[in-house]
Amino acid sequence: MPAEPFGTIFEPKPGLLRTDRAAWRCLQGCREALLLASIPAPIPIDRWIEHPLGISFGVADLSHLGEAVLGAAFVRDQEILISDRITHEGCFRFTCAHELGHMLLHRRHAEVFHETLELPSLQATQLERQADRFAAAFLMPIPVLERELVEICREEALDVDYCLTELMIPTVRSEWLWRTIFLPQIMRRFGVSQTAAIIRCRDLRLINQPTREFMPIRFENALRERATAPEQAWMRVRHGRPVVCPPEPRGRQEE
Repeated sequence: MPAEPFGTIFEPKPGLLRTDRAAWRCLQGCREALLLASIPAPIPIDRWIEHPLGISFGVADLSHLGEAVLGAAFVRDQEILISDRITHEGCFRFTCAHELGHMLLHRRHAEVFHETLELPSLQATQLERQADRFAAAFLMPIPVLERELVEICREEALDVDYCLTELMIPTVRSEWLWRTIFLPQIMRRFGVSQTAAIIRCRDLRLINQPTREFMPIRFENALRERATAPEQAWMRVRHGRPVVCPPEPRGRQEE
């Protein structure tokens, strides 16, 4: 795997370079510490927070921090806690990675960070967006995403070069491929929500065509509008990122 978080096909948009690099360095450190030949998908974020990263991790009632708090990072104590109210697996994993981003990137800014459903202050917005970008890069790193996209094509008996070209063109065929094959597969393989997968794909561009985005911009809202009813019930978008709307409890499936 390359030292940088860039593969042979994609690279992040310029504003995402710092967070992609930070996420990839962390992933590589975990892989080396665990003596793994490659980074798995989905990435076991909650287990890796504890080992090999050495950060205390737990699921707890965080209502004493605020009714809308989904997760918290206690920088001084080296501890991450996730709310026991989260029952959507994609949101659980994204919140874990979001808090890890605060822990690694923002220790100079504050000793405690809370991930909340409430809108952040103007002062905190930049740090929250960086933590979101780190979470997306950690859960869906570019080299692993490239590997899985190729595997999807092979499993579906699709030509790789044809599909990568077709997916970038705003056609009915392209939208069909995204909606019926690639988004569901990305969600399953990386353990993320549909909204998180859409935003990550929209944030990537081709190395040989730096002005060309991977997912056509017109597809973003169209694909969300065609989400399943449960997905629409679970997710909304705040500041261009996925946030859970509290649903009726149904229990998180343990790994």
